[in-house]
Amino acid sequence: MALLLFLTLAAWSMGSAVGSSNDEDFILTTIWCGSSGTTGETPYCQPDPNNFPKMIVPGLVAEPEGCFAAVLAGNYASAACQKGLSDEEFSTDRYDRGSYPQGYPNMMRTFVEADVEKSVFKMRLFNSLLAAVLITLVFSIKQQSVRDSQLIWMAVVTPMALYHIGSVHNSSWTFTGTTCFVVISMAILRNRKIRKLWAPLTFCLLIAIWLTISSRSEGKYALILLAGLTLISEFPPKNLVLSKKSVLIVFAAVVVAIIIYQRFPWFRSEEVFNLERVVPEKVFPHTAYDLLLNNFLSLPSYFLSFFGSLGLGYPVLNLAPTIWLFSALATMLLMSFAVHNSLRIHRVGFYFALSFLCLVILFFHQGLLYEVNAEISPRYFMPLFIGIVLIASNNKNVPYPKLLVIAVAVLSTISNSVAIRETIRRYVTGQDVYSFKSLNNGREWWWQFGPQPETVWLTGTLAFAALWALLIYDRNKNEINTPNLSAPKLAN
Repeated sequence: MALLLFLTLAAWSMGSAVGSSNDEDFILTTIWCGSSGTTGETPYCQPDPNNFPKMIVPGLVAEPEGCFAAVLAGNYASAACQKGLSDEEFSTDRYDRGSYPQGYPNMMRTFVEADVEKSVFKMRLFNSLLAAVLITLVFSIKQQSVRDSQLIWMAVVTPMALYHIGSVHNSSWTFTGTTCFVVISMAILRNRKIRKLWAPLTFCLLIAIWLTISSRSEGKYALILLAGLTLISEFPPKNLVLSKKSVLIVFAAVVVAIIIYQRFPWFRSEEVFNLERVVPEKVFPHTAYDLLLNNFLSLPSYFLSFFGSLGLGYPVLNLAPTIWLFSALATMLLMSFAVHNSLRIHRVGFYFALSFLCLVILFFHQGLLYEVNAEISPRYFMPLFIGIVLIASNNKNVPYPKLLVIAVAVLSTISNSVAIRETIRRYVTGQDVYSFKSLNNGREWWWQFGPQPETVWLTGTLAFAALWALLIYDRNKNEINTPNLSAPKLAN
């Protein structure tokens, strides 16, 4: 299974050019130069003597997406314009100066060499291999609920999370770490009486924590929230009585929270509800309350962006609606079944977690006076969403039906296949080419090494399909011999 997952992620790794992920120039320059601002951490980064604190790096590091991100080109330009960038040197100040964790760039720096493309590709393959091994390891726990959780994980990560895991973006480690953290945490809590599992599970848990906090600044907060949701799920109150008193308490708590939030100064010392957000092109301003209502109504579309409705990477790679609709439908089918077949207390916990995620999304957009779907990338919140659906899957009382799993496998496989092909097409010829002919024909860009574009697409498609087939076969084979679930037995 690890090999098939690695081949899938490797296809995603090779399917896009250097600079395809969000802020990749910032991440690459940080890897090449470090965060000191005075000396470069590699021989291929030197301080600019005339412009402190700028650093001089290869053009493909400093501005990898610059040429095909031109406004006039949009999504229609291929990555052919990158030719020659590695031979140029640019001065840039787009690198981290200590605000981000250094574990990820320090590890990636070991792969830096003179050839930028080879360096980036090695980093992507390393991230893919790391994710494939760890995720396969944690999902190999012989427990029906864990194996079923892998099914919903396969659905929810297609295509957006797969795209990031197989990239050089530091979110790769965040997705891997948070996934492993949730699965291992629930396995530890449900098998806490089996002492022989403590050591290996705790070791894997520490690796998951390190990956998450070493990659993104918000990683530690994601772990705290996921840990809280996991504990609430595993140790819920035995009796949940929805009385008038409890409703009044909850209502009072919400009112108090709103009052506190209204008075909460954001980092710019502005009260986010007492401002007018003026759109430059319009004379008529709208208030922060108007923005909040608009963002609330736009939340469903933001959740669809977890499946690629807003595109992938930067400049944005627009995906065919079939891709994200199939992926969203596959996830919804499994998630709705899991929630419907859970104890009432777990259903309430799921809706609470989902509502909390909505509040978090609204909070950050409101604090910066941003419109939903306009500024803040969904990748910041997606690890929480993946964790919530994994917890929901772990809490169901019955296994997924075979026909449901097969239907989800077909939807997810189609979504992955079309997404990889569109990604490769975007960088090989540009998205103005709608040909279904071989990706090898008429290509304007490709790596100077490795298999051909059509081979990469076929590998990613077949590996992902084979992984689904193997999961279904293994699940059916062990269904009779494995106990159903070890979910807490609470009063319904």
